[in-house]
Amino acid sequence: MKEKNLIQYLFASKKKKNTTAGSVGDKQKYDRRLLAFLSSDQLDATLYRRILLQIPTKIIPRMANPILLADFLTSSYETQNNSSKILSLHGLYVLMTQYNLEYPFFFGKLYSLLTIDLFSAKYKARFFYLLDIFLQSSHLPANLIASFAKRLARLGLLVPQHDQCLIITFIYNLIVRHPTIHVMLDKKQSQSTSADKDVYSSDELDPNKTNAIESSLWEIESLTYHHHPDVSKCALALMSLRTTNQEREIHPLLEVDYDEMFEHDMNRRIRFSRNKDKAKATECPINFNMAVTLFG
Repeated sequence: MKEKNLIQYLFASKKKKNTTAGSVGDKQKYDRRLLAFLSSDQLDATLYRRILLQIPTKIIPRMANPILLADFLTSSYETQNNSSKILSLHGLYVLMTQYNLEYPFFFGKLYSLLTIDLFSAKYKARFFYLLDIFLQSSHLPANLIASFAKRLARLGLLVPQHDQCLIITFIYNLIVRHPTIHVMLDKKQSQSTSADKDVYSSDELDPNKTNAIESSLWEIESLTYHHHPDVSKCALALMSLRTTNQEREIHPLLEVDYDEMFEHDMNRRIRFSRNKDKAKATECPINFNMAVTLFG
């Protein structure tokens, strides 16, 4: 089969229907051709990411034995860049939850991807979309969820301003979804008011052993004093969170960038100060002291 026809066969277009249908023999034949193609040297970077992207929704349903992809996905995580690692973890997650694949290091590898570099990656939005799915199960240990919340809170002090609301809202939803980690909000902030005194072990690779549940979210409390009103408002909402609150929509925050935040700020309503006689429009101050000279 020619390479072009083989690719069309392995990755059927959206127009084709009933891709999950077919006899066991057809599916086994598909498995053999797919694995042979994946082990060949015909995969460039673009095609490699395309395969990883389509594995959960288009490739796995057509296979007789999707577990055969476990080695390919594991190797992809070990050898590829961060964007491909994110996509490979999605495929592994589907195999774990739907086909009983045992992959004990899944959450450790997911935890290791939470770095400052993630927020400049092309697949940042997809990562947080998938992370939200991965951490939904109520059966996950409290120590594990607390580690993700704490790691995100620490990153909240370092990431660009337009990503801080995303992080805070994500932690907000984690606490609503897993009320056992609400204790991190209840702790007195004096118990851990800086990275030096915090009992949380940021260098620990295993998210079950970071002591995050013994710490507090002092990072979020510090963001309540942020200069940007949206960030401080989000942080205040988290610090006053009650267990009866509902999760907040996170998808509108996934694609926010500096340009969108700047345009939003430019379109803010002008504040008014009311006098006895009439309402007077006031400009938003940008300096505490009036500038006299260029460098004064």
